[in-house]
Amino acid sequence: MRRLLVYQAIWAMENTPGIDLEQDLDGALDRIFAAGFNGVGVSLGRRERAQAVADGVAARGGTWEASAFVRSGSDLAHSLEFAQSRGAHHVNVQILEKRDRVRDAVALLAEMQEAAQTCDLPVYYETHRGRLTNDLLFTLRVLDEMPDLQLTGDLSHYPLVHEFPMPVPEAELARMSRILARCAAFHGRVCSSHQVQVSIMAKQHQPWVEQFQAWWSEGFQSWATRSPPNAELTFMSELGPPSYAITDAAGGEISDRWAEALALKSMARAIWDGVAK
Repeated sequence: MRRLLVYQAIWAMENTPGIDLEQDLDGALDRIFAAGFNGVGVSLGRRERAQAVADGVAARGGTWEASAFVRSGSDLAHSLEFAQSRGAHHVNVQILEKRDRVRDAVALLAEMQEAAQTCDLPVYYETHRGRLTNDLLFTLRVLDEMPDLQLTGDLSHYPLVHEFPMPVPEAELARMSRILARCAAFHGRVCSSHQVQVSIMAKQHQPWVEQFQAWWSEGFQSWATRSPPNAELTFMSELGPPSYAITDAAGGEISDRWAEALALKSMARAIWDGVAK
């Protein structure tokens, strides 16, 4: 039976009251698993922390997403070797290099895909600002050339980059549907037209919360129709610390990221229960 695994990003635990990732990583993992998450996501940029997270997650019976930040197929190959040897569930890739032409982006991704063939783990490419996938229209043109490419849908970046109005126009919804049809994992965050991370509790942001719920529902359903019966889909709450999180004049966060991470967890599971599996 297909399953949804809900993760919490280790990065999203930074500056969380009562959490010290540097001195008490186990305390952070304890809180995450006690709250009912199935696992975590962690950057491979700090290998010592990634190793400690992998060990801690395994000891707690969970799974984890490895996030690789790469510029070449060689970079990715090194990250994949590490992730596979430490038992990652899958690898999420942010490509730091940008390309002006679709053919050049396709060539770079083909290099990445060749490296991915050396690994038994699933490899997904994240939709993200400031990366190869920065632009929605450009990314769709790349996907037209690479029908087997699978994505991690961090949907918060495209409404911001393209300044989607609310309600979102049909043309933009159609473009987002093409992205959702390629997503094999999701990162959970709600944006607006002008801010990459807004409070999901705030009344003024509820139209965006409802839009993201609709996108996640569509994405979950799409994934279920193209995945084998025993497949696992991951949804990772990824509410970043400042400067992702909005702050007041004194630098204090104006929302409770941990409370909202728990709300995203419940939201994802409710959406999953509503789709055909």
